[in-house]
Amino acid sequence: MKTSIVILTLNQLPLTIQCLESIWKNTSTPYELILVDNGSKDGTIDYLRNLGDRIILIENPYNLGFAKGCNQGTEVATGDQILFLNNDTILPPGWLEPMVEALYSDDDVGIVGPVTNYISGQQKIPVPYTHIGDMEPFAKAHMQKHKGDMQEVRRIVGFCLMARSSLLEDIGVFDERYGLGNYEDDDLCLRAVRAGYKLLIAWGSFIHHIGHASMGQSESASLGNLLQINREKSLQKWGLPVHELLYSPAVRISACFITSNSEEILEATLSSFQGAVEEIIVVDMNSSDGTVDIARKYANKVVALKSAGSPQLEPEMMYQLASGDYLLWLEPGDILDTSSRRRMAGLKKSLYPGYDVVTVSFENGARYLTAKSLHKVDPQTAIKSPDTAYFRSQL
Repeated sequence: MKTSIVILTLNQLPLTIQCLESIWKNTSTPYELILVDNGSKDGTIDYLRNLGDRIILIENPYNLGFAKGCNQGTEVATGDQILFLNNDTILPPGWLEPMVEALYSDDDVGIVGPVTNYISGQQKIPVPYTHIGDMEPFAKAHMQKHKGDMQEVRRIVGFCLMARSSLLEDIGVFDERYGLGNYEDDDLCLRAVRAGYKLLIAWGSFIHHIGHASMGQSESASLGNLLQINREKSLQKWGLPVHELLYSPAVRISACFITSNSEEILEATLSSFQGAVEEIIVVDMNSSDGTVDIARKYANKVVALKSAGSPQLEPEMMYQLASGDYLLWLEPGDILDTSSRRRMAGLKKSLYPGYDVVTVSFENGARYLTAKSLHKVDPQTAIKSPDTAYFRSQL
């Protein structure tokens, strides 16, 4: 599988040369190099032009920002996965393979990143070396020790971020509203998490990061101003701080079925939801076939009624039985396929700070998720209330 490596440059020619030479020397799996220059004035362009067909070069007359530059690289990329890499990095032998392995370790993995010596968040690890000449021996020992180790997280930092090309087609590329940079990687991670993709740290991959090479060319006052501006843009887009949303806990869902004589279609339905929700509850209304027996194979709680009660009896019973934060009202015949299961996982991480009613679109039609706090309230009635926090999702 081929990796498209997208690197942005803005001056800092010595760092770019150091980065590229480490890639050429220490990368053994198939890759292509895409360099996007954002208006360098220090000879970087002449150097990159002289590389010929060793790279794909995109030249911008001025700094179009991190998101725009990365998106330009994505447009011409032909790899199965795209790696967005800062030019202030040095890559030791064996750096790329563990990330590719992590990316394809599970069909739901969408983004991966390495560990490093210098970054914010969970990817930073302590290192003993103080001289770059000692980096490779440390990296070799670290990567051997942690071969195959992976950690699921909610955030991968954009200094070295690998995404499946199919993920970018699904959720979109970097949001260019963030201009010169900051917050666009967190924004991408949040969209990936909410779409149900997993984000992994590949502990078997280590790269050296110098840090703040491009952003460091801006005065500290202007950099601080940019951070504040993009923080406000992110808040306007999402309504709450992006990190608060990224790390919000997933809600628990109780799938609720009220059924009768649905033996022929019930097993396929219940088996498709098993493991995708926290519990399955079935209330059967006087079935004369094997519906109850099938329900007991898959459901956590089954109630078999021998006679019909009031129209509100079964829903009220569901509210009493459910232990989840939300009740998902389903019908036999609703099927959760592989992609829908992934989106269901994302939906559970999206319901923050809390919605009263959620409309979920299935192939058979719209279904409702209701917060357990809405006890005995009809979803369609609740939606019409101006006090209802309402959310719509597509499965």
